[in-house]
Amino acid sequence: MVSDKILSRFKDSPPEGWADAKDRTISCGPLYEAQEVALLITESNTIRPSTQKCSRDIQELALENDDLAQLLTRALKAGRYVNSVWCRLSSKAIAACDAYVVSDKAWVEAAGKELECQYYLKFAIGSSGKLLLMVSCHLSQ
Repeated sequence: MVSDKILSRFKDSPPEGWADAKDRTISCGPLYEAQEVALLITESNTIRPSTQKCSRDIQELALENDDLAQLLTRALKAGRYVNSVWCRLSSKAIAACDAYVVSDKAWVEAAGKELECQYYLKFAIGSSGKLLLMVSCHLSQ
């Protein structure tokens, strides 16, 4: 049996057979203190999309690293903490993540203008404590 490598700083092990959504929940969250995340965000090149879907979503939203930093900062200050969950980053890697929802303006092509939207952000601090691993960054439904 191959075990998953935990890439987040939070190292507790996920429950056995954690693929079911309710089994992925980590009840002791938020896992990462807002001030620590905020400090990490201020350093350049510390935010890394950690899944292919997250990379595509960030591209589709036309977000640069500075935009992500601003969204994350706003989420920590004025957003709503949703939950903490185990997330699969690849076939062999997982991370314990905090999820937030935050309001911001976004260009909505169908409307042809900027509208107030809800962004869903999910992230983990990497095991070294020097990277912020973005797992989700998309408009919330």
